[in-house]
Amino acid sequence: MASTKSLRCLTITLNNLPPEYKVVLGYLTYHSGKLYNQALYLLKSRLAKVNTFDPYNKLNSSIHLKSLQSRSAQIVLDELVRAYRNWFDYLKDPQKFKGQEIKPPKFRPKRKSHRTLTYDRTGFKVVGTKIRLSISKALRTWLKEKHDIHVKYLWIETGLELEEKLIKNVQIVPKGKEFELHVIYEYEMEKREHGGNRVMAIDPNAGNFMVVGIERVRTPYIIDGKGLKTLLRKYLKKIAKLQSQKDNLKNKGLPYHKVEKRINKLWAKVKRLLRHYAHTISNLILELALKYGVEKIYIGDAVKSKNRESNLNSIADQIWSLLPHGKVKEYLEYKAEEYGIEVEYVSEAYTSGVDSTLSCGVNKENYTPECRIKRGLFKTARGYLNADVNAARNMLKRVGKFDLTSAMGMPVRLRVFCKLSKSSSAIPLHKGIGRSRGGVNPPVVVRDAISVQPHTKLCRRRRRGSRYKVMIR
Repeated sequence: MASTKSLRCLTITLNNLPPEYKVVLGYLTYHSGKLYNQALYLLKSRLAKVNTFDPYNKLNSSIHLKSLQSRSAQIVLDELVRAYRNWFDYLKDPQKFKGQEIKPPKFRPKRKSHRTLTYDRTGFKVVGTKIRLSISKALRTWLKEKHDIHVKYLWIETGLELEEKLIKNVQIVPKGKEFELHVIYEYEMEKREHGGNRVMAIDPNAGNFMVVGIERVRTPYIIDGKGLKTLLRKYLKKIAKLQSQKDNLKNKGLPYHKVEKRINKLWAKVKRLLRHYAHTISNLILELALKYGVEKIYIGDAVKSKNRESNLNSIADQIWSLLPHGKVKEYLEYKAEEYGIEVEYVSEAYTSGVDSTLSCGVNKENYTPECRIKRGLFKTARGYLNADVNAARNMLKRVGKFDLTSAMGMPVRLRVFCKLSKSSSAIPLHKGIGRSRGGVNPPVVVRDAISVQPHTKLCRRRRRGSRYKVMIR
């Protein structure tokens, strides 16, 4: 088995920090942003050359540079210089970047002056489960005089046994009023052979978050997204209410920083939820691919147009734009690479309105949207079929990997970290599918749709207002 080395990121949310540590982290990220702006002014004014050391020497007396560890300050300037050079290369040869537009670096705004700060191996040390971060002498003196804070190092508890020689760098990332610690480490990836030759097609949606159809596998899988939508709707309503209070206080000239802090905390919670959900779904899809011997995964490309204008109402449009379909593809790419599985986009044009049971092409001539008699149900020549499953089957047909039995069975609905009201707290796993790989993510709760018989009273109870609960341990 061939092995290659790649970089991975371990994200640690710094929730339970002492107040003085939050002050120190705030100063570090603040000085990182201000140093970036100072160096950018020199480069735009042509007062410094586009390299790391010329701005460093010209800003040697800057309080922002002195307040950072010397190597961390150099990394801030190096990131700016690399961004400038990428822009220069784009102006010379745009075709080299395959249609991706590269814009010049911009100044950090005054209200968001904080910026990510990176420590390399000269600025941190691992002691047991703690990471020790260095603080410059100028910043220690300022903290002592201004805030009466006497700290020589920042000791951050991770709760993990880390191996220092594998860690490349440590980043402090500001998230509103909170902070995250990103540990970038080296991961030795071994190519594992799983002996598969099938193709998987995934149709991304909102209520049915992702519908999975596999070549020569009769059972389609529907990954339910209603629980996530319910949680997002709850958080968005809270944020909208607080935003209204903030605007009211701002118009009256009253202080509103406490309300703004609550809004930032809610957005941080939403981002953590979406990241956890994306990792969970990518693990689940990978397990399905390994179970059925899949060598290539195709995902519908409709998610690439999320940011375009739509006719949906504001709440529905906002929820659709927040659903992490793109993150799932991003996470699935590097997780599947270890097993030699490729992940690509495929066109979704006309897949929702073509009868997948007929031996015809997926094009405008065969497009029959009137067969979609209602949302979620498609009338085919062989009976009724779930509309999203029909779209996934058409994707298999489009890539030339299709037979009439693929995804024609009863769908298995997988509900992740959610459960129905008044149902058992211990939801059975469907044939072992859905367990998280490794010990980083918590277990995934998945309902077996075949073993649970539908009931009209239960369906009515769900429509009246059942609630989903997050089971994040």
